[in-house]
Amino acid sequence: MMATEELNLRLTPDAVTAFCREVTRGADNPGRQHAALVALAGFVARHAGAAAHTPVCDHILAIIREFSEGTRERLLQAHAEALSSALRDGYRPGVARIHASVSRTGFQEVLGRALMLLPAEDRARIADEILDWCATAERAAGEASGYPDAMDFRAAGIDLGEYRALSDIRLRLLPGKDAPGGE
Repeated sequence: MMATEELNLRLTPDAVTAFCREVTRGADNPGRQHAALVALAGFVARHAGAAAHTPVCDHILAIIREFSEGTRERLLQAHAEALSSALRDGYRPGVARIHASVSRTGFQEVLGRALMLLPAEDRARIADEILDWCATAERAAGEASGYPDAMDFRAAGIDLGEYRALSDIRLRLLPGKDAPGGE
């Protein structure tokens, strides 16, 4: 390929709107839809060249952003429903998987939504189970480390992803229970 070869693309607001509609109607996976739209926005912003920061480029990026906000909303709701189910069933690997798939702030938003899907009595039971599980995990990790004030989750056979997820939930459900032994 020669260094002077290039491909020029012409984007119009109408064409971008049509493409975004195709993306959001295509796959039934809001995560893939959202990722595609975020990638598109990044591609346009990076390769707009001289058209960057013009009204038409800003308009095109706003169109993409509007569609991606919709996919983000659907993605967060899907995560909240899955998290609610995993919490209700005590399925720690599912909780950890959701925790790992979003940012910490995103997880707090998903958790808030998931808790709203659960009846109050389930939330109380889940809070007690998480508090007990974290305390047991911390004790076992402390005993497995061999050093005072240190924990070895691997040696204790505790999945660190599960511990992190449940500890973050403990922060939300039980303020003041964030540190080992914290009351």
